[in-house]
Amino acid sequence: MNILWRRDGAKAAQRVLLCGAFVFAFYQVVEGLASAPLHVDEFVYIHHSNWLNELWLGTGSLYQVSGDTLRDPPVTPYLIGLSLRAGGYPDAPTYWLSPTPEGWPLLGASLPEGPRLWLIRFPMAASLFLTIVLTAALVTRTAGFWAGLLAVAALASSEYLLVHVRRAMTEAPMLFFISALIVASAWGRRVLRAGSLVRAIPIAGLLGGLVGLGAASKHNAAVNLAGLWALIVATQIGSASGFRHNTTRALALGFIATVGALGVFVVLTPILHTDTVRRIQMMLAERQTLIVRQQQAGNDGLTTVGQRIEASARRTFNHYMPLNCSLNRGERIFWDVAQRAYRSQAGGTPSPLVGSGLCASLFGQLTPIALANAALAVLGGWRIWCARRQPEASAFLFYGAVNVTLAVLLIPLDWDRYYLLPVFFATTLTAIGVAQAGDSIQTLIRWVQNRVRQR
Repeated sequence: MNILWRRDGAKAAQRVLLCGAFVFAFYQVVEGLASAPLHVDEFVYIHHSNWLNELWLGTGSLYQVSGDTLRDPPVTPYLIGLSLRAGGYPDAPTYWLSPTPEGWPLLGASLPEGPRLWLIRFPMAASLFLTIVLTAALVTRTAGFWAGLLAVAALASSEYLLVHVRRAMTEAPMLFFISALIVASAWGRRVLRAGSLVRAIPIAGLLGGLVGLGAASKHNAAVNLAGLWALIVATQIGSASGFRHNTTRALALGFIATVGALGVFVVLTPILHTDTVRRIQMMLAERQTLIVRQQQAGNDGLTTVGQRIEASARRTFNHYMPLNCSLNRGERIFWDVAQRAYRSQAGGTPSPLVGSGLCASLFGQLTPIALANAALAVLGGWRIWCARRQPEASAFLFYGAVNVTLAVLLIPLDWDRYYLLPVFFATTLTAIGVAQAGDSIQTLIRWVQNRVRQR
């Protein structure tokens, strides 16, 4: 009875700690929401929030082929529109901030008031919070309670995520739907593997629908359809039903998933309601043209695979982890709550570790903190790999590998927000790595104590 009471007490304490961690995470994502540095692209999606009205009316610029409708996915404008209307603003406001050779002058700019900007960004903050909750649930099931708790703390404390994911842009909903896809795939894997085809088909369609929602949030997320196909094929390998039966089942479920993904994406993107194939081709061509133009316009282009791998590793492990050596250079414009006005700042606050031995150069731009972050991420990855037979771990590995590989190999520009997926997965793995290191140290201490007692 005493042992059972202790176990129940420990579980209750863990629930209290996890609830406290979620309260902390929610506070982190909503606190200072309007004060996160502005990005000029936010004005584009705020203006596009009128697409929600046009979607309801069935007419307007949303239904016309243009650079905006080919280039900009619709989910973020829909979310902003819903939030503005919930706050009593029925029409999309128009804002602008024009650059000059000297920077981004506030004089003559039209910027949203702090309370309205908070309302505009709230769907992104809510998406980030839900992403943290889903990730914590998955990590807890895979690597244990302390790993889940550390994952919440790491993700909610990440300055990178708090800046880039809370903006009124495409990153937050994309990240949420990827997390939801991972959790849903883990939940549905047993049915996909051994359930009847009648039960497996709706699961495949649901997972495909989540892929479509992700692609309608940010077009790059369409790569998760490849991850879903890989997961479906993997569920059929080793089944006792025979090769021919397994192949037929995998193809059928993959086809249903593809139909679900394309169906949701097309429904949410009205220009694809007619001439779908040609207009998807136009989307791809528009994206490629934009990338080439951006690469030619500055010195931020990454044109070779080697450049992309080096930049991704350096940015992820040295600059964008919770413990980092970032100088946070670059002009920032943000809402000052105390002054109730916008202010311009030449650069952000550098990491407190800058100038310490942890940020000293070892080889080129390689630093001790980058090595430590990378080592912990590898340790976390090993922990997940050891648990790969669990549905949660295998789903995390499949989708993490697909998203990070695509992001690293195809990053066109050395821009902060393009490293989102490597940073998100690396931060999660680092938290798992810290928990695993703690477990290993505990095991070592017990081993030493036992050896001492035996003597």
